[in-house]
Amino acid sequence: MRIVAFILLCLSGCQTNGAGIQLAPGWSYQSLSAWKEITPNKLAISASKKWLYMCGQRSEFSSQAGLIAIRLKNSRTHVLLQGMRNCNGLNFGPDGSLWLAEDDPKGVIWRMADPDIFPDDQRVDPLNLSSSHKALAPFHAAGHFNQRAIAFSKDGRFAYLADASAKGSLYRLNISSRSLAVFHKQRGWLAVGHDEAAEQAVKLGAESFAAIQDIALLPDGKLLLAESGRGRILQLDDHGSVPYLKIWMENPLLTHPSDLSWDHERHWLWITDYGEGGVVWAWDGTKLHEIARHGKSHFAGVLAVHGTVYLNIQRGTNNPSMTIRLQEKSTKN
Repeated sequence: MRIVAFILLCLSGCQTNGAGIQLAPGWSYQSLSAWKEITPNKLAISASKKWLYMCGQRSEFSSQAGLIAIRLKNSRTHVLLQGMRNCNGLNFGPDGSLWLAEDDPKGVIWRMADPDIFPDDQRVDPLNLSSSHKALAPFHAAGHFNQRAIAFSKDGRFAYLADASAKGSLYRLNISSRSLAVFHKQRGWLAVGHDEAAEQAVKLGAESFAAIQDIALLPDGKLLLAESGRGRILQLDDHGSVPYLKIWMENPLLTHPSDLSWDHERHWLWITDYGEGGVVWAWDGTKLHEIARHGKSHFAGVLAVHGTVYLNIQRGTNNPSMTIRLQEKSTKN
């Protein structure tokens, strides 16, 4: 079993601390894990709340891409999977399986059954699309393109998937029938094939987006899309016969929204901003609040759960990559 030792820090206040994070007054952080050779990205938490899962993407510091799990009761870190083309998206499906997205032109969705008992040190072969463990397999029905953002409808019938390329499309997968469709602003959802989804989307005149980095489900079933290339957040209402898309937020403070997480406790939207350095924003329904800033690193994979906010900091000039837990001083968790 491969276990990476964790570093425990607990700093508070609004000044820049030892990790270079500038925190808003009333917030503190605790480091769960730190690495030099892993570049963390999206986060997901198990239904039991015992495990925090994290994408490890390829970067100048990381030659391998895969999946990492942190056991929250003791912060022990397990490298579960390596060998993916990339690993940039992560979410739990309605059946409890874990979906992993590859942001690569030939990227697929890998579906992991029973992730809480998945063994350490497994591998995938991205060329043959095979894995070393029977609980992990490519889910071809979800299409082959730059997979990154994954969300599920409130009733669990559909998966929403975004092509994260500069002119990518938005897709909807009917999970039971395994039929894939692309979003067209006037004509709604148009059927496409799994293997040539991106090419068919262009031929059909489907709506193109400037790098959708994440999708978040709101309590009313609507979806928010982080269109990073245009510095805005869109809202998709898919309740009617024809889906309706509109601009939800276009704020001069927001440059490149990358990760979204709805906070059910505070009724806030958490946003990571991938500009010069990194910023974590919280939208309270009226205004954006700057919660954290780092001048030389980027934040990634924000996740709000029961009042606690989990967050990744990617490696910078003077700091390693870290997974941290943000907490308000007045909040007991």
